[in-house]
Amino acid sequence: MPEGNRDNRGIKAAAVRIRRDLRDYRTGILVFAVYYITVHVVFHAFCPVVLFTGLPCAGCGMTRAFLFLFTGQWERSWRMNPMAIFVLLFLVYCAVMRYGFGKRIKGLKSGTAVLCLCLLAVYGYRMTVLFPNRPPYVYTPGNFLEKTVPFYKEILRRVLGI
Repeated sequence: MPEGNRDNRGIKAAAVRIRRDLRDYRTGILVFAVYYITVHVVFHAFCPVVLFTGLPCAGCGMTRAFLFLFTGQWERSWRMNPMAIFVLLFLVYCAVMRYGFGKRIKGLKSGTAVLCLCLLAVYGYRMTVLFPNRPPYVYTPGNFLEKTVPFYKEILRRVLGI
């Protein structure tokens, strides 16, 4: 079989898998899109942890870190969230296995678990060392708890030194 035909079949098979996944996960994609648009329009933020507590989460800075990675700003990416490169590599591996080779993703659960544990470990370290003085590890005022719990900011001040 000519090389071009085999390549075209591979591309068509990948496109079929992508369309199938988009169809199968359309409700989740729609809910995410509505959430994303709503919180950006209403709150000018994205993270539900930040919106609710004002505190950064383990993934804070990940979007900016990805953008820095994609523009070749490796050091800035690492400072924003050092886990971004590892998350990106894992996502690329998953995409290649699923769409490129059409195979089941080996190690999906264990890889996700390891990434989550590493994210939490890096988060704990960074909250201890960087919070509240270096973005993205800063307190965000005007959050839900601050507005609804009268003594919330005082608790944070005493516990976290904000």
